[in-house]
Amino acid sequence: MIRIIKLVIVVLVCILFGSITYAHSLSKGTVIENGTILLKEPKINSQVIERLSLEDEVYIENNHGRWYKVSTKRGTFGWVHSECVLLGKAEKPFIQNAVVNTESINIYKEANIEADILGRLGFATKIAIVKKKDGWIEICMGDEVLGWAVDEDIQIIPHNKKGKISTDSPILSNPSSNMKSIDKIDKNEKFNILDLKEDYFEIEYKGKKGWVLAKNVGLIHEEFFPESFAKKEINIKEEQENITTTREQIIEDAKYLGNDYKVIGYDLSIRSCGKSVGSKYRGYTKTGINLNGKQWGEAMVVAVDSKQIPLGSKVLILFDENDWRSKYNGIYLAADTGGGIKGNVIDIYLGDGGDDQIQAVKDFGTATNVIVYILN
Repeated sequence: MIRIIKLVIVVLVCILFGSITYAHSLSKGTVIENGTILLKEPKINSQVIERLSLEDEVYIENNHGRWYKVSTKRGTFGWVHSECVLLGKAEKPFIQNAVVNTESINIYKEANIEADILGRLGFATKIAIVKKKDGWIEICMGDEVLGWAVDEDIQIIPHNKKGKISTDSPILSNPSSNMKSIDKIDKNEKFNILDLKEDYFEIEYKGKKGWVLAKNVGLIHEEFFPESFAKKEINIKEEQENITTTREQIIEDAKYLGNDYKVIGYDLSIRSCGKSVGSKYRGYTKTGINLNGKQWGEAMVVAVDSKQIPLGSKVLILFDENDWRSKYNGIYLAADTGGGIKGNVIDIYLGDGGDDQIQAVKDFGTATNVIVYILN
């Protein structure tokens, strides 16, 4: 009997110890955008499990690229994008933004100097560090996990969640409507978001800290989520107005490069890229992104003259409204270069059809007088 009691105690201690260990391994975060999507897998086209509300608490287990694997207080498990979650002030960051601080770096398949080289990243390319291991870092660009690089040529850069005020608002000393105003902030002004408490964001604006009502704040997404991340509106007219407003806001924040760009299209065919299916490094961009099997809307990648548009930049491309190619209007990642891409010429990736050129490339031709903005 005594032996049985001892055994039960040991089992209970092990269970308790295991539970404590697991609890300490989780980080706590707060949802900072109403309607944030909880997905089954860490990718934008995954099955939607549910939508989260502003100030919902989540427990973060780990990450894959810029995605967090989380559980909610309701016991739901899934993946959310890190842009929509604010970590607690005491929590160690899972992801750090960085920039390449040398002429170029190699991207390796594994954290090993003998591993296959998947591609290279040029000077000043913006990346994110998602894991560290014995002098190596695993990096991603956008939501794409690229591979491993030696950390000595990578410089960490500060990153804060950013917001934009939707209406003229007071900045309060504490998160309560009864608190006195210590300053004011005008419509469309931008700021860093530091915390979220009781329906108020703590912000840093012009070197000062204070609180503003959360419902008056819109997040500024660094990665400019595609349409599947946008909360769908029931009213179609309102939805179209929202799309127009979003584009106007993006253009307002962007740098205008010109309206005299020429745009052509390419794929992964032998004619476009000179490599057959199965060839080493086929489909890898200059920045290390793997395009094999990906189509236009999934990749949203362009080749540019990197002397004019830095690799890693986001560019907004707008065709003439009367041009049938205006269906390709959108935000692209400048991820590649090409021998014939010089000056005001941009090459849009249209898809992978194997060794033969796809019809979309044959039809595309050359578009002229295209408007281009750079977003970062």
